[in-house]
Amino acid sequence: MASSPRRSLWIVGIALLVAVLAAAGVLIVGNSRNSGGTAVGPSGTGSSVSRGEIVFQTGHDASGALIPRSGNTTGGGMMGGGGMMRVSCASCHGSDGRGRATMMFTAPDITYGNLTDPKGMLQPDGTRGPTYTDTSLRTAVTTGLDPTGAHLAAPMPQWQLTDSRWGDLLAYLKTLR
Repeated sequence: MASSPRRSLWIVGIALLVAVLAAAGVLIVGNSRNSGGTAVGPSGTGSSVSRGEIVFQTGHDASGALIPRSGNTTGGGMMGGGGMMRVSCASCHGSDGRGRATMMFTAPDITYGNLTDPKGMLQPDGTRGPTYTDTSLRTAVTTGLDPTGAHLAAPMPQWQLTDSRWGDLLAYLKTLR
């Protein structure tokens, strides 16, 4: 009988060790993947397109750092840095960039072909807007101004992107057709 409590403790100890090792494995695997399942290294290695996809889909860079943003100056927006929601490009524009409609607003199709269409960007209401270039697209994303100088709709945040993060995001946007 004396060995029974000792044996029970031994089994509990082994079970705890297995649980700790399993949890550590989950954390290691989870930290080496973004939310889309694409493996990234600790320094955010990978192609520019894959790093840009992470930015687009998660609002974080490839190393997991949240990309700062602020609300639109024409009225703020829920996506702003101090706002209620912490989202990504895909949250409003869809994971394929083709836009989404919510009760509060309709986000436009931001596929690269639509943005750079020489006839003008096809708007959600069927009208044509301005034609974007790579430079004017960066201005829109970072300052909230379209190629004509008009403010984008209030839900659109201004993303504070470094040159390398912008290059990655643009490389990914160019894959959205």
